[in-house]
Amino acid sequence: MKMLFRSFTPSWATLLLLAIAIPSESLAVESNAFDYDFKTCGQELVRAGIPESVASDSCSSTLYPRDLTTCVLTIYKQTEISPGDALATCRQVRRPRELGNCVANISLNTTGGSPSAILDNCRRSLLPNRFGRCVVGLVQSLNLAVAGVMADCIDGSDRPQDFYPPGNYPLQEAPPQQPLVIPSTTPPLPPASNPINISPLQTP
Repeated sequence: MKMLFRSFTPSWATLLLLAIAIPSESLAVESNAFDYDFKTCGQELVRAGIPESVASDSCSSTLYPRDLTTCVLTIYKQTEISPGDALATCRQVRRPRELGNCVANISLNTTGGSPSAILDNCRRSLLPNRFGRCVVGLVQSLNLAVAGVMADCIDGSDRPQDFYPPGNYPLQEAPPQQPLVIPSTTPPLPPASNPINISPLQTP
């Protein structure tokens, strides 16, 4: 019985090999995914008209090549902006996907805006998605030019959430404080029935 138990007991060498093999397989899968991102980045940029040398430099210098590709293709396919200008701008921002959505959103849902101005304002905004929604919403609801609304929204997107612009509102003054009167709980003493007569002092 003891020999049978030993025959089914895995050796330390077997366990060690399994521990090494499992992480290696997961690393291989992750490596293939990143390889695919860089491969797709280069192919898509060249297909959009970017020179191979520029595509190689752009994809190799970005941390997330898939986000860079998405930004360039979103702007290139849905606006009149050239792929070169789109790539140059997408490389400058920390949120390339949001930049692409911002430019496409304003370009498709408003009229009269300069493509280069839209691209530059989305690049300058700290919150591109919010900026795009701000411009589209105000332009569609108000009779204002896109340039003016972009100037207002770019200021608003840079403010903290708990900041409110000062207005011409009168300050509310606190009412004057009234003296606090505490009623006495002790009933007053009744007048004495036999008043005490105090005679004046006699000098010797």
